[in-house]
Amino acid sequence: MKKDDTPTSGSTQRVTSHDVSREAGVSQSAVSRAFTPGAHISPETRRRVLDAARKLGYQPNAIARSLVTQRSGIVALIVGDLHNPFYPQALSQFAQALEARGKRALLLTHDARRDVQDTLDAASRYQIEAAIVFPTRLNNTPPNLGDVARGGVPVLLFNRHLPGQRLLSVACDNHAGGQLAAEVLLETGARRLAFIGGDPETSTHQDRLHGFMARLQQAGLAPVAAPSGAFQYDWGVQATLDLYAEGDGPDAIFGANDIVAIGVLDALRQLGRRVPQDVSVIGFDDIQESARLAYRLTTIRQPLGAMIEDALLALEDPQPSDEPRLHQGELIWRDTVRGAR
Repeated sequence: MKKDDTPTSGSTQRVTSHDVSREAGVSQSAVSRAFTPGAHISPETRRRVLDAARKLGYQPNAIARSLVTQRSGIVALIVGDLHNPFYPQALSQFAQALEARGKRALLLTHDARRDVQDTLDAASRYQIEAAIVFPTRLNNTPPNLGDVARGGVPVLLFNRHLPGQRLLSVACDNHAGGQLAAEVLLETGARRLAFIGGDPETSTHQDRLHGFMARLQQAGLAPVAAPSGAFQYDWGVQATLDLYAEGDGPDAIFGANDIVAIGVLDALRQLGRRVPQDVSVIGFDDIQESARLAYRLTTIRQPLGAMIEDALLALEDPQPSDEPRLHQGELIWRDTVRGAR
């Protein structure tokens, strides 16, 4: 009797592409094409290969394939701030956009107190095709970040830029957004305006603050306060309580991001201040929590979908520049600014 040496799903022997090609009655190159997005192969041949692979329990070895093709299909997403709900939301959409392109996301967390170069070095061990770096402090970012694309691996900063460096960067126009926030609050008749900032070592904080102050200066005003701390809820609460500890406090507040602004709203409730009758509040990002009935926060929406598509497009043909690729924010009117339209 002839021995049946076809691997089974319960076999401890690893199923190979040779086994699949024999089962499907096609060449090994046809098996490879069947698992390569965009490869030229007839629908019938692909179906036969995939049916055989499912029957045998075969999964292609992505790492081995990358050694042959020099393309792993892996894009590293390096993130340092998971406290801000905007970035988990961005990571999820990035992963979906990459999957639609036949690629996979590799998530690495970065300690904001360390040089981001260390995390980039760790990512490079996975044969990545590109790296996208989310918020990083200006004082722990290497001055040669634009040159770290060793081995042809491009690096892109998302929603950050580094003045004076030629690199890939896609961001919301935070300076213009800060100006817009000031304009909206000034239209309410407010004259005691405050900015509750985030991490002062980030370009996001600096650009939003500078835009806000520039518009106030045009109106002949200066912020009554502009404390900085962290892009976190607890900071928004504490900074607000401090602002009203003495005197009347501001009649309008720009929170550097939505999670800070939500902290502002909760602190104002604790203080018995009515929003927007006594104090107008505006945020930045338009995270999901901002639309909840408990807050209904007026905010500036970052065009996340367009920014992600632009980032992936920039990585296809990397052209470093000393200016970021900017996208304009959109004002979302809700219930926390007087006279909201």
